[in-house]
Amino acid sequence: MDIILDALLDAVKDGLLSIPVLFLAYLLMELLERSERLNEAKIRNTTRKTGPLLGALLGVVPQCGISGAAASLFSTGAITVGTMLAVFFACSDEMLPILLASLTDSGSAVTAGSIALIVAAKAACAVILGYLSDLILRRATGADRDIHSFCEREHCACEDEEGSVFVSALKHTLKIAVMLIAVGFALNLLLTLVGPERVGRLFVRLPVLSELLVALFGLIPNCSVSVILTQLYLSNVIPIGCLFAGLLSNAGIGLLVLLRNNKRPKENAAIIAVLYGLSALTGALITVFQLIAQ
Repeated sequence: MDIILDALLDAVKDGLLSIPVLFLAYLLMELLERSERLNEAKIRNTTRKTGPLLGALLGVVPQCGISGAAASLFSTGAITVGTMLAVFFACSDEMLPILLASLTDSGSAVTAGSIALIVAAKAACAVILGYLSDLILRRATGADRDIHSFCEREHCACEDEEGSVFVSALKHTLKIAVMLIAVGFALNLLLTLVGPERVGRLFVRLPVLSELLVALFGLIPNCSVSVILTQLYLSNVIPIGCLFAGLLSNAGIGLLVLLRNNKRPKENAAIIAVLYGLSALTGALITVFQLIAQ
């Protein structure tokens, strides 16, 4: 019973923490829809050159709602796929707090300098991989999308709330929050029952193979994944290359929101494949360079 209660409380906490950021994202979309001067296409074209850079910087902030907000903005055409994926690559959820907490452990080899280096390197990877994703997925995600079509699919009756963008944004936010809590509870329960020790035994210390497995594990859309991976790294169960492979592919709630809002299965499959492939490749390259340096 305690396990079920803890899983539920963690899911509710993550869902509630994501609400403010998601609400701001939906509020922005509502303002865009009703603006006579701005629209999603104009903003997407304006930020095409700087989007992945800005997305990577935002993704570094340890807040699980940012990836969900990026997925929502992409689903309505406000940002490019590369900008969204830059946020996905950069976000680490609980990694930074756990690394900072490890500084108080006398037996930890982690220093403030190494933490700063990890965060900076992850952000740099996110920028590069974000721009690369725009090039790879330009044709696969080229279909037009806008907030009006999104509202029609959601049956939120935004047009009935004339003058109240806050009510419309709140409707979208609450729908997503309920879904996040339900799925988060199921995943939290599963990960708790499996346990970090069993997960760690799955990751054999073999170059490339380990990164492929860890990146696949990272695709699980749950904030607990970043906790497990960081703990495994601190316990020397996985090397730095595996840590990057798993955390780059782990977009937190971002993938859930993307699958919920973007009703294009082939497009979503292509996005997830690129997210996974580039994450695993980056992790493998880091491991290879580390082996060469030794």
